[in-house]
Amino acid sequence: MPHQSQQDPGSKVWSYLQSELGTSSATPSDLAVGYLWTYLTGVEPVVGGDWPAIGRRFEHLVTPGTDLHVISAEDLLSVSFLSVSVPPRAAWAILTTRSAAITATLEQIPEDVSIEHPNCTLAMFETDSPLQDLWDLLRRDENGKLWDMGATKVSKVMARKRPHLVPIQDRVVVAELDATDAGYWDMWWKAMHLRENCKSVVTDFAHELRERVPEAGKLSLLRTLDIVIWMHGTHRG
Repeated sequence: MPHQSQQDPGSKVWSYLQSELGTSSATPSDLAVGYLWTYLTGVEPVVGGDWPAIGRRFEHLVTPGTDLHVISAEDLLSVSFLSVSVPPRAAWAILTTRSAAITATLEQIPEDVSIEHPNCTLAMFETDSPLQDLWDLLRRDENGKLWDMGATKVSKVMARKRPHLVPIQDRVVVAELDATDAGYWDMWWKAMHLRENCKSVVTDFAHELRERVPEAGKLSLLRTLDIVIWMHGTHRG
């Protein structure tokens, strides 16, 4: 069962990594490394053979010179690699009638700041932030009505443009962490800034985990953790 806790949201992530993935320090367990390696290489180290999921290609489809302030057809196609699809009406609006507003909002969101960086404050994720404005632009149509763009789809689109800043809100990971959609950004910001014994334990864990798997070298720390938690939630036992 997923780890249950009423503790501070950021500490819940660290407790999960310790209790579910066998991590007693900021050093990743072999289980966590194995999950990441399998996901990114497509090879199952235990039973052998190919592991067919296409999710490892989420970051790969990028045309050189792509504008980081524009949500492109490539971005929407890449989201489908994570087993969701942007509805046709929303996709067309994102690429055309809403494109200018989306770009103007993305221009207000730093492209070179990661969630774990000391300069990244919790205010960047609050209700009056550009990140929240982008969320609202993707979540609802021009009339403010929901258009089948739930938290999972919206977060995956946003993670394509700001992978170091926006955590993917996959239902498996949300359940594993006993989290809520409303508190998800807050939980991950607090986790990535959590310090124990003068160490940023979750961030250090993610750094070392990424270093252990060469194929993960270009992933954000958020994506690195998302993969291993998702793998554990879907392949436990």
